[in-house]
Amino acid sequence: MEGKAFLLKNVRVVFPKFMAGQAEQYKGKGDPYYSGSFLLPPDHPQLKELKQAIRAAAVKKWKEDADTVLKTLAAKDKLPIHDGALKADKPYGAAYRGMFYISARDNAKTNPPRPVYDKFIDPATGKARVITDPNDPRAPYSGCYVNVYLNFFGYSNDGDGVGAGVAGIQFHEHGERLSGGVAASADDFQAVADDAADAGSAVFGKGDDIPF
Repeated sequence: MEGKAFLLKNVRVVFPKFMAGQAEQYKGKGDPYYSGSFLLPPDHPQLKELKQAIRAAAVKKWKEDADTVLKTLAAKDKLPIHDGALKADKPYGAAYRGMFYISARDNAKTNPPRPVYDKFIDPATGKARVITDPNDPRAPYSGCYVNVYLNFFGYSNDGDGVGAGVAGIQFHEHGERLSGGVAASADDFQAVADDAADAGSAVFGKGDDIPF
């Protein structure tokens, strides 16, 4: 790939929203974004290169002050790579445990949907098959593994930091699909016998207001 995007291989994706119609507001505010998080273990073979790529973005932004700025940003958690322990109490928290994760976002108002590819060749083009349907069996989903091109950049709006955006993503292999929470069981609900339930149905007669 031309340019300086960093290719991170074989990482687990969480909350992937890269296709047309999938963009969402960040924390429910402002412009919609294409976004996703990428999990990698502490022994990932590209971790050192990844940190170098983040530093290069800082050098481009802050020149000779980059190393000093990076230390400050790391202390404030203003870098695109984070300790998974920070997500322990969030949905999918178990998946983050013992991992690093990268958060990446691209403003949907200024960027087109992110390119999504299969790992298999499209016979019609001789290149990686393009995926445009979120229901495609190999469209990225929370829990699968992907290869992703990341753009790192320093910013100073609303405070300093180094951010990450996605230049393109490729399905790598299936993984255990992550669910957003724990399903309730019958033990979690109170229930009454059929006769009591029938009696309760007559509490509100025709025309009565719903009491809330």
